[in-house]
Amino acid sequence: MPRLTRYLLIWLSCTAASVTAVMLTVYFVIGLTRPTPPAARSVQAVFPSPSVLVGAPASASAGPQTPTASPARPSVQAPQAPRTPSPSPTRAASPSPAPRPSAQCSGGPGRHTVPSQGGKVTVQYGRTRVCFVSAVPDPGFRTSTQQTDPDTLVVVFTSDGHRSTITATVVPTARASVRETRL
Repeated sequence: MPRLTRYLLIWLSCTAASVTAVMLTVYFVIGLTRPTPPAARSVQAVFPSPSVLVGAPASASAGPQTPTASPARPSVQAPQAPRTPSPSPTRAASPSPAPRPSAQCSGGPGRHTVPSQGGKVTVQYGRTRVCFVSAVPDPGFRTSTQQTDPDTLVVVFTSDGHRSTITATVVPTARASVRETRL
């Protein structure tokens, strides 16, 4: 075989091998970064009742858990901007504060914030009922609440393509479940 033909075959085989390696690498990287559709998931959280905590009175067990709900509040308030006179003042969209939980929601595991893809819900668990504290929807989501029984609260965050349903109950124990659905 002539020398020129041998060099040409070696060059062609090296070029084909390098192009193949580059193409496989590109397909691998593209496959890893391709967005996947969200899958429906169901998450349940069970909160301990004060009777489970040994040696701690009910007021002591509710006290340390209260600060967990406070990080949700600063995100609701809009940062202070310098005031300028305008004919129609604008307000940042924020949820209306719910009435404070009644005395009937005391004695349980306390106040908890439940996150979801559509927003966050804060509820107060009592011994026999769940009280709604606040719902903070994420941008693009609408909120609706439903409480047909005092022991179960359902909050739904809805957007054009997604629904997050949060169900908080005290029957049989204090817990919250999150159900994400793609519309």
